[in-house]
Amino acid sequence: MTPRHRHLAVDDAAAAASAERKDASVAQGRTRAEVERLMARLREANERLIVAAVRAQDLSDEAHMETAQAKAELDLLIHHLGDANERLVTATMDAHTMAEEATQREEAYRRLSGRLLNLQDDERRRFAADLHDSMGQRLAALVMNLDLLKRAEAGLDARSRQVLMESRSLAAQCVQEVRTMAYLLHPPLFEEIGLVSAVRWYVTGFMKRSGIHVAMSLDEIGRLPRPIEMALFRVVQESLTNVHRHASTSTASVRLTNTANEVVLDIQDCGHGLRDDLKKQNDPLVETFGVGIQGMRERIRQFAGTFDVEFTDKGTTVRVSVPLGKAAF
Repeated sequence: MTPRHRHLAVDDAAAAASAERKDASVAQGRTRAEVERLMARLREANERLIVAAVRAQDLSDEAHMETAQAKAELDLLIHHLGDANERLVTATMDAHTMAEEATQREEAYRRLSGRLLNLQDDERRRFAADLHDSMGQRLAALVMNLDLLKRAEAGLDARSRQVLMESRSLAAQCVQEVRTMAYLLHPPLFEEIGLVSAVRWYVTGFMKRSGIHVAMSLDEIGRLPRPIEMALFRVVQESLTNVHRHASTSTASVRLTNTANEVVLDIQDCGHGLRDDLKKQNDPLVETFGVGIQGMRERIRQFAGTFDVEFTDKGTTVRVSVPLGKAAF
């Protein structure tokens, strides 16, 4: 190889080496830039990780706080619930006690009411006996004396005869009214004649006094305990009195039936007056209408019976049912 050729080879090698160094420098620069980019991304990822960790810690602390607060609220609610439950138990016991006391008072009221009604019947019976045996007898004697005077009326002037006649008529009216009053207070021989005969007698007299025709359907129910017979008789009395006073009708009916277990009494009219009276008094409750109906109800309740009043466009019906089992006495 000639010197020239050697020189050219050296130049070529140097150029190649220079090119390689240049390429290496470029590659190194690229690698460094890539490393820097990766480091930057790594730092960003690390920063995000740190922020996320901080946030997670914050969230964990907040969650712990919320959990503690919720637990405190739950404990408070449980405490309040316990207090409310204790109050409920106390209120329930008080209500039970009040209910028992109310039941006792109602029972005492029923006994008192029954006692008063029985005393009233006894007083009516005594008063009726006094009227009949005392006042009635005296009036009857007065009528007989006036009849004796009438035999000697020939010696009297016209004015005296007129006064005598009027006095005789007034005395007879008084006798009749006293007897009627005594019979209404207590039917004569009620204990002997029984309920059916007493009702039939009373209704017959009621038709004469009131002009109201009463259809009777009275089964031969036999004898009942005297308190039940008296209670049913008083219901008939009071119901027909209400018909006369309020119903504005010319017809009514009384029906008395019985089975092996109960006796049923129905009094019905074809009027409307009782319901109208309730409306005028602005009182829709039958229970508060007068002492009579309430008294009838109390009489029947003594024997565990039922007392109902029904108002319809066709009239008023009073229905009474009294059990005949041992529980009724």
